[in-house]
Amino acid sequence: MGFVGACGGPASRAGQTADPGGDADAVSAEPADGQSPFVEDSDPAVAALPFVESELIVKYLPGADVQALADAYAQAGGVVAGEFPELQTSVLSFTTPDLVNAASALALDPLIEGIQKNYLFSPERVPNDRDYASQTHLPAIGAPAAWDTTTGSNGIVIAILDTGVDPSHPDLTAKLVAGWNVVDNNGNTADVQGHGTSVAGAAAAASNNATGVAGVSWQSPIMPLRVSLANGQATTSAVASAMLWAINHGARVINCSFAPLQADRTVLTAAQFVRNSGGLVFISAGNDGRTSTATDNANALFIGAVDASDRRASFSTTGPFVDLSAPGTGIHTTLRGNAYGRVSGTSFSSPIAAGVAALVWAVRPPFRPVTVEQILFQTARDLGARGRDSEYGAGRVDAAAAVVAATQTNPASDTTRPTVAITSPSDNSAASGVVRVAVSATDASGIADVVLSLDGQPFATDTLSPYMFAVETRSLVRGTHTLSCVATDAFGNASTPATVRINVGASGPDTVPPQVVINFPVTGTTAVNTIAIQATATDNDRLSRVEWLVDGAVRAMGNLSGTNQVVNYTWDARSAARGSHTITVRITDGGGNRTNASISVVKS
Repeated sequence: MGFVGACGGPASRAGQTADPGGDADAVSAEPADGQSPFVEDSDPAVAALPFVESELIVKYLPGADVQALADAYAQAGGVVAGEFPELQTSVLSFTTPDLVNAASALALDPLIEGIQKNYLFSPERVPNDRDYASQTHLPAIGAPAAWDTTTGSNGIVIAILDTGVDPSHPDLTAKLVAGWNVVDNNGNTADVQGHGTSVAGAAAAASNNATGVAGVSWQSPIMPLRVSLANGQATTSAVASAMLWAINHGARVINCSFAPLQADRTVLTAAQFVRNSGGLVFISAGNDGRTSTATDNANALFIGAVDASDRRASFSTTGPFVDLSAPGTGIHTTLRGNAYGRVSGTSFSSPIAAGVAALVWAVRPPFRPVTVEQILFQTARDLGARGRDSEYGAGRVDAAAAVVAATQTNPASDTTRPTVAITSPSDNSAASGVVRVAVSATDASGIADVVLSLDGQPFATDTLSPYMFAVETRSLVRGTHTLSCVATDAFGNASTPATVRINVGASGPDTVPPQVVINFPVTGTTAVNTIAIQATATDNDRLSRVEWLVDGAVRAMGNLSGTNQVVNYTWDARSAARGSHTITVRITDGGGNRTNASISVVKS
């Protein structure tokens, strides 16, 4: 399955140009006052990204009524341009786009979990020189020693999500299996820009064939997925679509050499689907040389670059999200047009690490993704500060050590049941309107899915954390109804059911609004750079949602539970205009009742 419709088509915009090796000109979706409802834009690197000006990506809750969703989309002015049913996600197109107001309106709907822009990303490479030097990166990671044990397996397919792959290159043509062009919605995966051909060669060029160069995993087939426009840029929706297509068509290792993706919720959700389905996603860390504040994400492996001396490459982005490092300077690989040359960038460290994962899987195909990941972490050469750090992650990949560890590790066996709990609503609570059911599920091997049942009948399934469902109670008869959920792990172990009861119409609808008090700061406080706001929310039944608004625009949101909760928000005022600004906290309870509290702060 994949993205329905030509999701890449609308991304072209008149007047926009892009340098595939650098940053494209940013086009802002923010109103004139600089405020934005998009949570991701709190990261300056994301806020600077170009995006598809006529589209929003919307994640809805499992169990959401199809017609109610359609009505919400229509009221916001959106038309469905594509669907990711595996991710409970829609791509909406707007003919007269006002993305800020549309996103703000959609965020209020209890059926919707999150909204983001359809960002545009560039390939992560730096300028190359055509130096036909030896491939020093292969002995640096111990590849020759690893090849004494395995040169890969034709059963471990590596998907290359990129600008396409040159189908006639002598070191690639025999390695290619059927892929897909998610931009034009066809099977033409020829390279439109050159980047993907070099990435593919670094991971798995044909080897021991007296021609050209060697890839890390000799035997792995290459599945080309073209995600980029002709200028080399790729949208959020195209990358997510390609990940789903790859895992659903037999790829085990997926490489994406675009950045910055470390905070893109849709892409990381797609990576979680890949992981739950038995694969691993590798993503380049980025080439801006700066430090990102993005936290580590368990669903994808972000790869930084080191030079020939095992020092961090000056261009390699750092931060707690970096998982591993691999050679990324002067990588001798395949070039479009049947050529070879040297390239640099995290675009090439990522497929090198992906190739090592393919070698590990070739030794033990039954390994679960978590086992392959643990082997890569445990065998990596520790660089920089002792232990994991923000420059090198767990260290530089070591193919030789990883393959040896794979031969000494048995496929994991797990007979332990997952644990599961319904955290909201509480047992025996009154229910009206849309009830958002929040579930906590944990397991050492990873959760495959969580199934919610209503009155003993399966109602909806969620495969992606955080696990949450929407139950429309207006279609239920008055009285007590039972909600139960069961979590299943990657080995098929099912949890003991967790159960709560809800009372629909037993005491009438909940018409009592929640209460909210802003604890600090006080009205009139001066903001220079950032300012922290704290509030306490209470409700007679149950809290459901918090939203933070600045001058009327939604800036952040989150789910609540229970009847009493302290909520916090930090406003970055550095880009705001001087003068007075209104900070509002909006609380919604389980009955749909809302309460606001506001203060004024002064930007000096």
